[in-house]
Amino acid sequence: MRILALSDNFPPANPGGAGAVAAAVARRLAEWGHELNVVTYGAADRFGSVSRQDGLTIHRLRAPWPRRLRLYLSLLHPWLVAQVTQLVYKLQPDVVHAHNLHEHLSLAALAAARVTSARLVLTAHDYRLFCLTKFLCAGDTNAGGERQRSAGSLAAQPFACRYCGPRLRFFPVRNRLIRWLVDRHVAALVCISAAQRAALAANGFHHAPLTTIHNGVDPATCWSAPGERAAWRRRFGLDERPLILFGGRISGTKGGDQLVRALAVVRRRVDAQLAVLGDNTNYLRFLENLAYKEGVGGQVHALGWLAGDDLRQAFGAADVIATPSVYPDPFNLMNIEAMAHARPVVATCYGGAPEIVVHGQTGFIADPWDETAFGDHLATVLTDQALAQAMGTAGRQRVLDHFTLDRQVRAYLAVYRGETACRDGQDASADVQPASSEG
Repeated sequence: MRILALSDNFPPANPGGAGAVAAAVARRLAEWGHELNVVTYGAADRFGSVSRQDGLTIHRLRAPWPRRLRLYLSLLHPWLVAQVTQLVYKLQPDVVHAHNLHEHLSLAALAAARVTSARLVLTAHDYRLFCLTKFLCAGDTNAGGERQRSAGSLAAQPFACRYCGPRLRFFPVRNRLIRWLVDRHVAALVCISAAQRAALAANGFHHAPLTTIHNGVDPATCWSAPGERAAWRRRFGLDERPLILFGGRISGTKGGDQLVRALAVVRRRVDAQLAVLGDNTNYLRFLENLAYKEGVGGQVHALGWLAGDDLRQAFGAADVIATPSVYPDPFNLMNIEAMAHARPVVATCYGGAPEIVVHGQTGFIADPWDETAFGDHLATVLTDQALAQAMGTAGRQRVLDHFTLDRQVRAYLAVYRGETACRDGQDASADVQPASSEG
């Protein structure tokens, strides 16, 4: 099968969850004998480039992208859309698989992908098909912790939102145009969690068949060698005290503020420390200052962005992984990466985490706004080694059963072929159901 993948970001440039998922899926498809071309934005390539990498042909496009026009260029970037159109004509793919296009390539590339008879599949990795940020108007609280609406309300209120409203007033038809593009051109809209699927359906995305395909990880890449734990800790200046790991595209919405306050709760029961991974230097400094205000100064260690063996060893060196997002995070990859490394997880109750982490079996589900409860769950894992080991073992098995990369790619192949079992809101990842949760 000839497959053309479209993604704003693609490793090694622009590290992040959506690009990493797009790359992992594309590489596995190439390993299975499919012909893969990838089109992405090449910010570092002045005139664009074409290269071969891991069995993929990667086309990095280049065009001016002034940030002051990003609200409009994210919908239609004429220079980049023209280049995508030329490549679709040239490559004649059987399938075009679009990932996030709302930053550089622009969502109008969906129309460009249909200039031939190729089947178009779109994976939504976030909420930006209908929200400019992270769907912060959903759930119990806003980014400031103020109570606003019931957790069951999924219909966005963009013009009432203090984040989206001011910008959308200059482009009031944005969301309607995006829905029109998706309805007209997309054969299947893939969501990465049932929670995200429900949000998209509640916000007008219901004409193209909605399918849930959970992200996956290659368990063979998740392992720890003897001695790595101690060596990694020494390299990053950490001692042997219990270690909580938190990271990714960190920001206030990922719950870092709440986690630092929860650490103060944890330390009433156990002398623990927190390692924070990420490249948001301003936010890292904020967390370190907040730690001193909360009485846990010097116990929050900012380690920067880690990848490859450094990241793999970080999971092996941690005792528990925390994913305390305060917005409905569609699918936090750290949950399945931690479980694949046989590490327990304390995860948010918002978004897709309850579909991944089984409360009381592979970790705990808790409300990060309740820092006392969240901290108590972390402390319980850190003070009960037998429980932590049992949760880690159960988590690893859950990944093997439900969240492998091979399972994810097989589900995508079924969608590419238009198989009826993957239509109309069904879960193409087969029997993965939301796990029961408490807390």
